[in-house]
Amino acid sequence: MANLVEPNFDAERHQRWRGQVVLGPLGEDFLRVSRPAPSAHLSSGQGQTVGVPPPQQFVAHPGYGHSQNSSGILDVTVVQARLTKNYGLTRMDPFCRVRIGHSVLETPTAPNAGKTPRWNKLLRADMQTGVTSMYVEVFDERTFSMEERVAWCQIDLPERLLSGQTIVDEWYPLNGKQGEGKEGLVNLVMSFQPIAQQPMAQPQMMHPGTLPGYGQPMMMMPGQAPVPMVQQQPMPTQMAPVQQYNPAPVQAPVSTAQPTQMQPQQPPVVSDSDVQSLVDMFPDIARDTIRTILESCDGNMERAVDSLVSMCA
Repeated sequence: MANLVEPNFDAERHQRWRGQVVLGPLGEDFLRVSRPAPSAHLSSGQGQTVGVPPPQQFVAHPGYGHSQNSSGILDVTVVQARLTKNYGLTRMDPFCRVRIGHSVLETPTAPNAGKTPRWNKLLRADMQTGVTSMYVEVFDERTFSMEERVAWCQIDLPERLLSGQTIVDEWYPLNGKQGEGKEGLVNLVMSFQPIAQQPMAQPQMMHPGTLPGYGQPMMMMPGQAPVPMVQQQPMPTQMAPVQQYNPAPVQAPVSTAQPTQMQPQQPPVVSDSDVQSLVDMFPDIARDTIRTILESCDGNMERAVDSLVSMCA
């Protein structure tokens, strides 16, 4: 058998390239962006740790990432779910959707996870004042049809969580076609970071003469230029009598001009030479008829010729 090895084959370089190829199963961190390690960890109940940021105290500044009626930041880590039934002919591709007030957040899809999806996804929402519950849904992602809702539940946030003093790690029952609380369980890790509301700043009064060029009191607001305060003069108790003005009647001028009379329109002047030219061109038409047609055309020879030609046609 002939040697099939290329004449310029470099075995050492081939071995070096082959050593750079990853053989075997890929790790969970393959093609994933590495994140910094969190400062606090909590067990998820399956022997693994779930990173949860420590509770912090945020200060609400209107217009800087938080609304004025925001009570804090709620962090929800959707760890995993244990579903009762796999709907469909193949293994399901579940993902989780969380509704907190006006915020709607989703986890990535767990492909071919079936009844035991694991997401371990951190969702962060701005909590509005008065919101004390959230809605969790588990969907099966479809390729050629609409996504199907598999399970759902409504979770009331405990008071100890909203106070920002503890981290909640619980399994919550799911509702679905199997019945209320019989569709499975979902594992959530929640923490709340309250926002400290800053008191409204009171305007400060400045006395006259404290700023150059101003001789009246000034009002200063934080972060704004001083605004002079306009002092209103007291209204007099007695009003001075107002003199009424009665103008003299104005008479319309009488026109003495005589009305102009309409002058009758003079007929156009037709020269005998033009009439004679048309007589020479149309000898079969009477001379008076030609003059009348020329006068009706205001002495325009071209229009008169067109009229005479139409008469002869």
